[in-house]
Amino acid sequence: MLEALVIAGIVAAPLGSVALFLPARQHRHVAGTWAVLRRFALAVIGTVVLAAAAAAILKLLSASGSNLTAGVAGVAVASVLWLPVTRRWSPRAHLCWASCTFLFVVYLAYALDWTFASHLGPASTAGGVILWVLEVFAAALSVAYLWEICDALGTEDWRRRVRPATAGDTTMIREAGRFPMVSLHVPAHNEPPDMVIETLRALLKLDYPRYEVILIDDNTDDEDMWRPVEAWCASHGVKFKHLENWPGYKSGALNYALRNMTDPDAELIGIVDSDYQVDPRFLMRCAPAFEDPWIGFVQAPQDYRDWEHARYYRRLYYSYKYFFSVSQPSRNEHDGAIFAGTMGLIRRVALDELGGWDEWVITEDAELSLRLLRAGWSGLHVDQSGGHGIMPLTFEALKGQRYRWCFGGIQILRVHWRSLLPGRKDQANHLSAGQRWAYLAGAVQWYGDLLSLLFYIFLLAGAANLATGGGELFRKLTIFLVAVVPVLVALGLIRAIALLRRGTGASWRDAIGAFFIWQSTSLVVARASVLALFAKKAAFLRTPKTGEDTSWFTAFRANWAETTLAAGGFAGIIAALTKVTELSGPLLAALLLVPTLGLAAAPYNSLAARRASLPPQLRERRRTEYRRDRRAFAAGIATGGAVAVAGVAALAIALMVAGHHVASPDLVGPAQGAPAKTAPAPNGSGKPTPTPTPTPTATTPTPTPSATTPTASPSATTTSPSTSPSVTPSTSTTVTVP
Repeated sequence: MLEALVIAGIVAAPLGSVALFLPARQHRHVAGTWAVLRRFALAVIGTVVLAAAAAAILKLLSASGSNLTAGVAGVAVASVLWLPVTRRWSPRAHLCWASCTFLFVVYLAYALDWTFASHLGPASTAGGVILWVLEVFAAALSVAYLWEICDALGTEDWRRRVRPATAGDTTMIREAGRFPMVSLHVPAHNEPPDMVIETLRALLKLDYPRYEVILIDDNTDDEDMWRPVEAWCASHGVKFKHLENWPGYKSGALNYALRNMTDPDAELIGIVDSDYQVDPRFLMRCAPAFEDPWIGFVQAPQDYRDWEHARYYRRLYYSYKYFFSVSQPSRNEHDGAIFAGTMGLIRRVALDELGGWDEWVITEDAELSLRLLRAGWSGLHVDQSGGHGIMPLTFEALKGQRYRWCFGGIQILRVHWRSLLPGRKDQANHLSAGQRWAYLAGAVQWYGDLLSLLFYIFLLAGAANLATGGGELFRKLTIFLVAVVPVLVALGLIRAIALLRRGTGASWRDAIGAFFIWQSTSLVVARASVLALFAKKAAFLRTPKTGEDTSWFTAFRANWAETTLAAGGFAGIIAALTKVTELSGPLLAALLLVPTLGLAAAPYNSLAARRASLPPQLRERRRTEYRRDRRAFAAGIATGGAVAVAGVAALAIALMVAGHHVASPDLVGPAQGAPAKTAPAPNGSGKPTPTPTPTPTATTPTPTPSATTPTASPSATTTSPSTSPSVTPSTSTTVTVP
């Protein structure tokens, strides 16, 4: 029966996913009884279509009547059970969610059952169980990502979304004649003075009657960088303070400004990074939201400039835009948006009640928004951009930023995890179920890159085992594992790239490029996710100085760990293709391809960033970008890279030597109802090919979408039981489903 359910899932999940990304007609009426009935009826019709498709394939495979009924019923029941939860989604989003979660569940059930049915001995069975646990975690990350996709693309009845057409209604505050006083705080650290001054000029041109601007220079090393800014502020009425040897990093500087420099009449605190050119209407669009007395913060998208003409920066821009175009609207609908550290406003009384910014965490912005929501305040994300900043101009700076975001996200998880567990609201924790899910899923998703690295180790071990003709195994190979793993991997990749394209407006080529920018930072994110679990204080990644050097040698040197692992991956692909006539050879090579290309993209992106053309001012910033890195780092980049590479190699070798040798399989499929006979297998027997999947990883203080999917570890098999269908690689493609 499990086999029939797996086949039904393999048929339904791709069809449901494709439907979500096809162009759809916009409906004028999305709320009310008629809209709910329309969505319900279309979801039922779509369920019938998916069930019929599954039935047709099962019939084609000569499934028994009971198994055909089980497969059809599984698809139908999975869809019906989710209808109450997805009632505000389009029918397409509902079908995508229901069919994909159904495939995850039946695959995991089948994989666990087959792990024990393989009878490979205690050591190999234990290894198979460990692999299955990793697959469960991968499935959980995939489900979290899938929910975000369906919620963002499928929600028809948005209740909290503030689109550009509806933002900035100042009628209420204009009629009342009361504009809340805003104190704009601009933290700076080792920034070029000309750029900071341009930011301050733009802030002084805001179309808003009551506000002040405060520049806090946070421990800038070179006096020649902050003295010109001090002089400019003195002549233009901007408050300025240079902090020397001040603790707490950015949050420490913001606390100083809040407690010592802010106007007593200020009701709202705004945070603007020192590289932003702010739109004159920014405050006029965002301040009206605070007429709701329970709004604690408002966040506008982080947006960037000077990205259009260079291919690398264009793709980097789309990788950033994903979070504010897809993730934040989805989180906001459940009042789970985050405060992202710039281009946002906070109610001062709420900030004071919480004691200001926490200085133990390096993503103080996201941590503050969690505390605000837990205290009973609400947050609001607005879709319209309020200004444009500068993205990291070198790939090494991007890795440092991703490292900080992941490290801070795990710090938040370590301290606040109890608040995020399911439970009732109480006086100390006002978080709703949706808010807990948003923050818990956002934090745990940072481990998608670590999970991908672990699966990558399994793949390398499988490739080495395949090349040497070994039989160290964790799970036998069946046609279902051969079929379902590529489906899960392909669905994850296609969803990630298609969502990038649809959510950001990128071309297919740029969406693929943005995806591989996510992939190329996976190793540094994996390191941060581990270090953050054990570090007692904030740790920043010190990146190497690359400047304007455009040589390949510098790119390889700055990303040597990723380059080394990519070389291992290409070697694994070659080793797998030496067994091209076997089922497991091409499968393993295909599964190694994407994560290997992701690692190999690191030096490529490093070189592309430094060769991209920029205006003179930004070229100078790129040349000195390394100076903005914090110097408190738990271990140097060379040491961390060496540990990562050595760890991968050691684990891959351990997996090879810890397996259990079994006989080769008989891949000739028996007739329906007849038991399989044991026979010597041809050289085309399957070999171990554990399968990870790539995990692109997010943007702003939450991870980027993860294409991580639960994966099998197809391995060489002994004779399959009579209940397990099999396939003849040379003479037959008949799959029997008893």
